[in-house]
Amino acid sequence: MSLISKSGISRRGFLGGGMAAAAATLLSACSGKKDKDDESKGATGEPQVLTDDSKIIDALDEYESVDTTLTAAYTWNLPVGTVPFYSQGSWSAAMFAPESAATPNSIGVFSLSSGSPVTLRSKPVLGAGYEFYDVRVGTGVFCWVEINYSSFAWSLYAQAFAEGQVSGDPQKIDHGNADWEPPMFSPYGACVIWQKMPNSSGSKSTSSSKCYQWSLVDGSKTTLYTSPGRFATHPRVSNDILTISPRVHEDEGTYYGMTALNLADSAHAKIDQLVLPAGVRPFEAAYLNDVFAFAIEASYDGAGRLGNMGTFIGREGGPFVYISREPAAGVCGKGTRFCLKTRSSTCIVDTDAQEYSVVACPDRSLDYGDYPASEGATDNLVTFATIKDAQGIPESVCVRVFSL
Repeated sequence: MSLISKSGISRRGFLGGGMAAAAATLLSACSGKKDKDDESKGATGEPQVLTDDSKIIDALDEYESVDTTLTAAYTWNLPVGTVPFYSQGSWSAAMFAPESAATPNSIGVFSLSSGSPVTLRSKPVLGAGYEFYDVRVGTGVFCWVEINYSSFAWSLYAQAFAEGQVSGDPQKIDHGNADWEPPMFSPYGACVIWQKMPNSSGSKSTSSSKCYQWSLVDGSKTTLYTSPGRFATHPRVSNDILTISPRVHEDEGTYYGMTALNLADSAHAKIDQLVLPAGVRPFEAAYLNDVFAFAIEASYDGAGRLGNMGTFIGREGGPFVYISREPAAGVCGKGTRFCLKTRSSTCIVDTDAQEYSVVACPDRSLDYGDYPASEGATDNLVTFATIKDAQGIPESVCVRVFSL
């Protein structure tokens, strides 16, 4: 293979020579190799305005395109209207189509090994006027949000979960009115982590946002982080690391700092942070294998390379692996394999092998094809797509489980 690319010497040739120090930093992090002082990660919290093209590795240009080696370990066809949310363990949370005219939707789980759906709640706890808004499942907790679309009042609930069933009474762990957005939340074992943020047009719009953790074991509620403005991304949990994107440097402008917190540490110590240029808002962010994998869904003038639309993988100072496609979801993966959603397919980028491949969507799927239900560090890539019949009418939801 030639070492010369469109830009002169390719990154592949660069990595093969003696000038690989900067790029090797990323490959070392992605492969799990840690430097002696890697515990603190050396993050300064300074905004990352990158103008040096050598710190951007364009995967679709510099990496080798290969045929995918991923094949679906399981394929399930579920009823139209099913929306899965794979969180942890061997079960996926799911929102199901209405079971009757009296209920707009229901929530439950389905097994990733058998494909069997189980409805856990057919009606909201709050009764008439409320609907299920979102749902997730952890290894020990089932959690969901109910909302009244007339008043925009909402409540966040949790219930003990094991082996596909819930037990005990639902616990209301937070609530809000139209001044507060319905929370973005994730399970963590038998805990629930959520962000409570003011509505930008409500009477609480100038209030701080908070990230909380609630434990099913003892009912305790802990404040993990306070942001002087709204969080930019969904809280994502990868193993024992939580990734959030609070506002930082509030006295200097609008800056978002993607932040990794150690959930296994009682002090919830900050492991790493990457601050984006002024005004640049991340669409999704997760901390995977010692690097941030984050998506920017718009292009920002004057913000350097990290202000371009696309998906980036790296840490403060770079280099960054860059995938120049409009992101449609967050990044998940295992080891050095990062899975990201483009318009109609799933792209698998291996930063160690310097390769990328595409997982084709199922036949007769709708325009956007497969959509990932997985998040963060995971052993399984779970995707779903609505499938049409020969006449173009949606007939089922195809859920596929790929082992990483």
